[in-house]
Amino acid sequence: MTEYRRFRPAAALTHVVEHYWSVISEGPVSPAASQRLVAVLVPNGRPTLQFCLGTPGTRRALDAPPVPNADVYLPVSTRPLVIEQEGPSHYVGVQCTPWGGRALFPQLTGGQPVQVQVAAGALPDGEGLAEDPVGTLDAWLSALAPPPVPQEALLASAVRRIDADPSAVEVSTLCRELATSASTLYRAFRRGIGLSPKQYIQVMRHRAFTDRLLAETAGEPAALAAALAGYADQPHAVREFSRFTGMTVSSFRDTYDGIARLMARTDELASR
Repeated sequence: MTEYRRFRPAAALTHVVEHYWSVISEGPVSPAASQRLVAVLVPNGRPTLQFCLGTPGTRRALDAPPVPNADVYLPVSTRPLVIEQEGPSHYVGVQCTPWGGRALFPQLTGGQPVQVQVAAGALPDGEGLAEDPVGTLDAWLSALAPPPVPQEALLASAVRRIDADPSAVEVSTLCRELATSASTLYRAFRRGIGLSPKQYIQVMRHRAFTDRLLAETAGEPAALAAALAGYADQPHAVREFSRFTGMTVSSFRDTYDGIARLMARTDELASR
């Protein structure tokens, strides 16, 4: 049995945190069940802080060896990650706003994962994360004193517009709707999020596609990719899909499950 929950942060932190989450899994329900979970985490345009309260699994980029998946800051990326977990697990995490990671850790401007202790200097209390994740994370993040985000209003408006329907957004129309120049929007995204506006649109377009793919039970995969991602031709859709997930559409549908499926849910946030 696996339990996934989401929690609201303190109001003072909502400019840098979208929600907290926890995943607790008891592992296989029978000796005959597979002992290993393998899941693909598709980029979603949000940086994440992840804390392991049990035995850590592993995490790897598609072209890299596995590393322990514990107490890590994962910046915004255009590349998927593969996670593997054996037996029971317990993770608590922070999903930041797209610009929240750079606000919390302005010294981290690269695109590679960093251990939380390197980024923040100290970890939140482990017992506190297990007993009261919301209060513990609120206090820990508040102590980091995240500053106001430059051009947050512009970023929030752009992100809200893109996330609503990424397949229908282009940078030029976005600039017109927001009454801003392409150069201003580009600087805001690169400084605040670490991606260009075009890259963010691509990430969210394919995130929307993969979320919808989970609900599909029939249909030819390549045609489905073309239709849902909004592309006119299938070859281009397949190439783009492979770039963001590292696998074919049919292989992805067989692999994208477990923790990744749970974290893709959009159910109501739990109260503290």
